[in-house]
Amino acid sequence: MTGDKTGDMTGDTTGAIDGTAARRPVLVGYDGSDGAKRAVLWASRYAVAAQLPLVVVHCWTWPFFTHDLGPVPGVQDSGLRREAERLMAEGQDLATGAEPDLVVRTRLVVGFPSEALVRLSAEASLLVTGTRGLGGFAELLIGSVSLHLAASASCPVMVVRDARPTHDTVVVALDGSPASDRAAATAADVARTLHKRLQLLHVHVQRRRRQSDAPPEGRDPVLERAATLLAGATDLSVTEAPAAGHSAAGFIVQRTSDASCVFLGARGSHSTGTRLGSTVHAVLHHAKGNVGVVP
Repeated sequence: MTGDKTGDMTGDTTGAIDGTAARRPVLVGYDGSDGAKRAVLWASRYAVAAQLPLVVVHCWTWPFFTHDLGPVPGVQDSGLRREAERLMAEGQDLATGAEPDLVVRTRLVVGFPSEALVRLSAEASLLVTGTRGLGGFAELLIGSVSLHLAASASCPVMVVRDARPTHDTVVVALDGSPASDRAAATAADVARTLHKRLQLLHVHVQRRRRQSDAPPEGRDPVLERAATLLAGATDLSVTEAPAAGHSAAGFIVQRTSDASCVFLGARGSHSTGTRLGSTVHAVLHHAKGNVGVVP
């Protein structure tokens, strides 16, 4: 395992995380919270399965507010800088303890997590986060940082609630939009990496009791589109799950309870002028399991 702290103490988050695009690492934010610990454990398992390095990032903001970052005179291992380094090392130790063969790097970045991690996401294959950090309100199921990352990151984002899910299916919720197509491709990659089955889910929303709201006869065109896109994935077990209900988000939230993870596109076919569609926003708030969001 290696450290990568040089230059980050000045707030520089634009340097390369990894040398080649084909080996872009898995990135996980760590602040010592229970949610961050679950995120590190999930990310370490995924990274070793994908044969990718893991980068544990700790973002700290104290340099914005004070220059007194060094140790207290006469007190060993004290000071704000030392505490930030301790947290970063704690995240690294958690990852290597879970996966001893994993290559783990660290980044200590001056900046707010919502901004720094979004910038770093441009150089990552996957950004992993917990649902809430140390600054979140206990009554909230998902924090503002996680929502911001899901809406703004350049790479897919995995919001982790369960560090070690045992379910054997990765579900991707589809609506026929371009983001939905990208979500299907990402979900297929994750299912393949974790040796899971892939299920294609499309919920036909029934808003009123009228004939035009009935599900289409024959094969669901949204599922047919996704299956065509994944036609080359002959190494995957792929099933289709057409469904109908009054709330797509409600149906998808139910699936988060019995899936290894559920993927969605960040913006659905009916999203206009928003970075995060209403369905994925609702799913992130109410999900019982892990949710992946693909830009």
